[in-house]
Amino acid sequence: AIAVGGAAEAATRSSGGGRAHRTALSALSRYADQHVRDWGLPGMTICVVDRDGYAGFITTGYADVGRRTPIGPDHLFQIGSISKVFTALTLYSLNQEGKLSPNARLRQVLPNVAVANAEAVTLQHMLNHTSGLPGNAPATPDGGLWSGFTPGEHWHYSNTGYELLSRAIAQADGKLFHESVEARVMAPLGMTHSHAAIRSGDRDRFAQGYETLYADRPAFRPGPIAPAPWVNVESGAGCIAATSGDMALFLRYLIELAQGRGGPVLSDASAAQFMANPAAAPEWSETAKYGNGLARLSIEERDYLHHTGGMVSFSSSMHVDVEAGIAAYASSNIGVSLNYRPRDVSLYACRLFRSARDGAAAPDPAPTRTTVNDPAKFVGVYTAASGDTFEIQAEGSNQIAMHNNGASSRMQSLAGPFFACSDARFVTTGLLFEAEGEDVARAWADGVEFVRGPVRTYQEPPPAELQRLAGIYDSDDRWSGPVWVIARSGKLWLNNADPLFQLPDGSWRPGTDEWIPERIRFDGYVNGRPTRLLVSGAPFVRRFS
Repeated sequence: AIAVGGAAEAATRSSGGGRAHRTALSALSRYADQHVRDWGLPGMTICVVDRDGYAGFITTGYADVGRRTPIGPDHLFQIGSISKVFTALTLYSLNQEGKLSPNARLRQVLPNVAVANAEAVTLQHMLNHTSGLPGNAPATPDGGLWSGFTPGEHWHYSNTGYELLSRAIAQADGKLFHESVEARVMAPLGMTHSHAAIRSGDRDRFAQGYETLYADRPAFRPGPIAPAPWVNVESGAGCIAATSGDMALFLRYLIELAQGRGGPVLSDASAAQFMANPAAAPEWSETAKYGNGLARLSIEERDYLHHTGGMVSFSSSMHVDVEAGIAAYASSNIGVSLNYRPRDVSLYACRLFRSARDGAAAPDPAPTRTTVNDPAKFVGVYTAASGDTFEIQAEGSNQIAMHNNGASSRMQSLAGPFFACSDARFVTTGLLFEAEGEDVARAWADGVEFVRGPVRTYQEPPPAELQRLAGIYDSDDRWSGPVWVIARSGKLWLNNADPLFQLPDGSWRPGTDEWIPERIRFDGYVNGRPTRLLVSGAPFVRRFS
């Protein structure tokens, strides 16, 4: 276990700009330090550029916490799913040469990849996440892949689709996928210090990646971390390892690309085609659109290109304010287990430098510490059918705490009504609060119901056939971690968040939308209880339950 403790002194460097730029870079550096402290991050690297030639860089924290090695400008960071726009640019480069069309059908391009219900899936559907393919299924699962809806009718994020795109690109270009990306995109942009493959042979150039110490419980922030395992990656879903200097080159290119200027990667005509007709992406946000690896967001009445990236040991974000001609990228060497993305950092950088250029007052950044709106609505005594009780009290104006057996325990909101709790009884389960109307009525510790207040009516226990399916299903794939299947409220729930609905073929669908392509299957039954869970084809083994 490692506690980050005091961060290494932040370092800044820049080229171009004036006093206002230096002031903005200092403010951004302080905000990055605050993220490192309040989230318990090992470190962070940041770059911000504008169309006038300015480039600013920040490094803070540690590339290796144990050795207290500060992050430097030459350290490689994994940019995660920001890689998807590199994949799309490579495919459009091939399209210019007549080698691979985005309008080609998947079945024609990769005829040996079995995909049921996928006759109409095109590569452009996969580039836009409108193919209907599941999100993280193996590219070649037993029985083949499937499409959950008619291509183009809905939007569902699919790393699997981008994995297949990387295979199609390699086949069309007659090269390994990473060689194609480097030759067609990275080399023309001058990104000579970065790679399109994450390989152990380059490991000495990377910042050490980290993960939360405990995979079996909700993670407080800040909290203990540990070095994450190394994972080799060559997939169009997320394979770029870059320095902040090279990402500055890429951001400046995106500013130009958004204006229809494609050189040196694409022609201007191809650039216009690349940026045209993004698909509605309501799963991302209500008004978001998505096309070719770029989300299009409206934030405070400004339009941004955006993407984040989450890897086993790194988390990244970028924003591009096209109208202002300002773009920023941030990456931390902490993995998906913390559920962190530095999106507030990259967005604040764009807002901060736009204000500096316009001579306006610096904007207020988003808070770095989690708070609770209206703590009073949680306050009360909660009682289980067994007679076990705990009390929730307000702490100040924006926090709550648990009082149980004469001790006070810390609580922290992680995602809406779900809280981490340091009480030994709830440290691994957390607590999910459930409202009826405006009032919080109960809390769930996995499948155990605690009713709030003196008047208590408990829900009927789930039927025995559902309780036999509930349990902890673990994966040795470092991308996944454990999955909790919980029986409560007459249903099965995935990770206590998504209800599961059984389909006629015996599989289960997470979520309330009938078109969601993800599929859950239980198998390997012993004494009526499954020993294995397949999540869209990926295996999880029942353990500790």
